[in-house]
Amino acid sequence: MFTLPTLPTRNDVLDFLSRSASYGNLGAFIGAGFSKAVLNDDIEEIALSWRDLLEQASKKLSVNYKEIGKEGVSYPDIASAICKVHSETTGCEYGQSLVQLKSKISTLTSWYPNQTKREKFSKYLEVLSPSWIITTNYDLVIESLLTGKSAPLGPNDALSSRRGVIPVFHLHGIRTNPQEIIIAQEDFVALFRPNQYRQIKLALTIKESTTLLLGYGLGDVNVLTALDWSRNVFKSEQVNYPHDVIQILRTKEPRKEPYRDRNSIVILETADLSNFFDEFIAVRSKLLTSEGEEQAKLQKLAVKLDDADDGMIKKFIDDQKYRKQVLKVLSKFEMHLIAGFLSFLNKCIDETWERSAPNGNFEGYNQNLQIILDILTSFPQDRFPPALFQTVAYGLERVGYYVGEERGKSRSAYRTWVRRKTDLTSEMVKELKSFAEQHRYGDLCKLVNGI
Repeated sequence: MFTLPTLPTRNDVLDFLSRSASYGNLGAFIGAGFSKAVLNDDIEEIALSWRDLLEQASKKLSVNYKEIGKEGVSYPDIASAICKVHSETTGCEYGQSLVQLKSKISTLTSWYPNQTKREKFSKYLEVLSPSWIITTNYDLVIESLLTGKSAPLGPNDALSSRRGVIPVFHLHGIRTNPQEIIIAQEDFVALFRPNQYRQIKLALTIKESTTLLLGYGLGDVNVLTALDWSRNVFKSEQVNYPHDVIQILRTKEPRKEPYRDRNSIVILETADLSNFFDEFIAVRSKLLTSEGEEQAKLQKLAVKLDDADDGMIKKFIDDQKYRKQVLKVLSKFEMHLIAGFLSFLNKCIDETWERSAPNGNFEGYNQNLQIILDILTSFPQDRFPPALFQTVAYGLERVGYYVGEERGKSRSAYRTWVRRKTDLTSEMVKELKSFAEQHRYGDLCKLVNGI
C-alpha cells in the first residue's frame, strides 16, 4: 500500500508513517509550532510565533508595531513595512534597515531547550527517523535535539548530507547566518524564482517522500506550498513508494479519527505533540519488533541457502509445495536472498542433470524444467533479478534440447511444457525471445516461439 485510503483510521496513519520510516523516505516539514512545543510551557513562553517575532524585532528597531498596517497584509509585507518605517525614521537606506531587522531576528531566535525537554524530544525525533527535515524556522532547536545526527543547511546550500546524517534544510534561513534570513517580501520574491536548483530539489524530495507536517496551522501557506510541490511538480503516473502528506494538527478538542481536508491532506488531530509522538512510538515499536523477527528468519534462510545440504537440495527438487514456499519468500525479499539463492539453484540444477545421466532416465529433465518454470512464474518481469533471469534462461536453453516427443527426448518434460507454457506472461515471453536471439540460443528460441 503506497498511499493511505481516502478515509484512513488513526492506526492506518500511524502505521503508514512507521512503514515509511522503515522504507526510508519519511520526511518532516517542521514549523514554529514545533519549537513552541519544545520550548514553551505553562510558566514560560520562550519561542515566538512569526507575528510575535516581528513585533519584538520592531521594538528593538524603535518602530511602533501598532502603527504598521496589518489588515489583510502578509507577514513578509509587514516585515518590509517595518524596514520602510525604520529607514524613513533613521535616514538610513532601506537595505541597511533590512539588514538590521534580520540581525534582530537572529538575536531573538537564540533558543535552546532545557535538558528535560531535549531528552524527551530527542527520543521522539530519533524514533520518527526522518530521512530529511525541511523547516521554516530560523532557530537551531531541531539540531539541538539531533546533536551529532543532523546537519543544518541554509537556503543556498545543497540539500545533501553524509550517510547517517539527517539534513535539516532551513527554507527561510538560519539564525547563525543573518544575511541569508528570508523575512521581507523581496526575500520571498527571490526565494520562489523559477528554475532554481533549490526549488527543483525540494519539489523532488517532497514528491518522492511521505511528508509529515509538524507545527503548522490548518491552511498555513507553507503547508500549501509543500502540497503543491508534492502533487503538481514533475507529475508521474506510477508511484511505487510510500507517498502521502500527513499533518499533525494541535487542537484543544481533537477528533479521534483522521480526515482529509479540501486539499486531500490527511489531518491527524492531537491535544499535544507529545501525545502524537507517544502514540507513534507504540506503533513503531511493534513494527520494529516484527521486522526484527522477520529479518532473523531471513538471515536464517540465507545461511541455509549458502550451506544447503543434500537433503535441502533434494527437497527443493522433489517437493513442489516446499519449492513454491521458498520462491514466495524469495520474490518478497529478493534483495536479501538472491545471492545465496543463485548458488543454491545451481546446485539443484546440477543434481537434476546428475539424475538424468543414467541411460533412459528422462525424469530429471522434467524436474529441471519444473524448477525453471516455477521460478519464471514467481516474479513479475519488471522485478525479476537480472542475474537470476540469466541463470534460468540459460537453464531453459540447456534443458530445451531434451524437451520433446521423439526418441531420446523427455516426454514428461514435453507434457509439462505444453501444460504450463501459457502460464508465462507475455512480457516474460518477450524477454525470453530477446535473450534467445541475442545469444543465438536455438533450443530456447524453438520453445518460446511456439507459445
